[in-house]
Amino acid sequence: MVQEFMHRTKMVDKNGKKDGVKKIAEYLSSPEVVNRMIIASELNLPALTLIVSDLEKKFHENSDFPVVVFEDNANATARQNVGRIIKFVMKKYGYIPVSDKSEERTRIPAIANSRFFSTCAIYARSEEINAEWSITVDKLPV
Repeated sequence: MVQEFMHRTKMVDKNGKKDGVKKIAEYLSSPEVVNRMIIASELNLPALTLIVSDLEKKFHENSDFPVVVFEDNANATARQNVGRIIKFVMKKYGYIPVSDKSEERTRIPAIANSRFFSTCAIYARSEEINAEWSITVDKLPV
């Protein structure tokens, strides 16, 4: 999935290269992260709700793909690109934004502890899209 995304995208990282884009695409497409985005979506919450705190810690101002605000750089484009990557990933799992209009994004709940993201799309399973990927969650023995 990451390879396909990297082939299609024109995004570049803060250094004008693809390394940082690949790192964040790998993070956002990892099964653990996708599972949390799907859980948030099933709860009718923005996809970032259960991952945003970790995302902001991993992609800080010293990373190749900073999503945080630092010095005089608001990094709004980087955060918008996170949304674009999420949209690509979620579609592979058969999920699409509830609304495709950017003004209908939903506020990320305060409990998510997001410092730099304020809104994100809510996703829903679409019967019109054949999921190319799936996640199986195994229960651990008690």
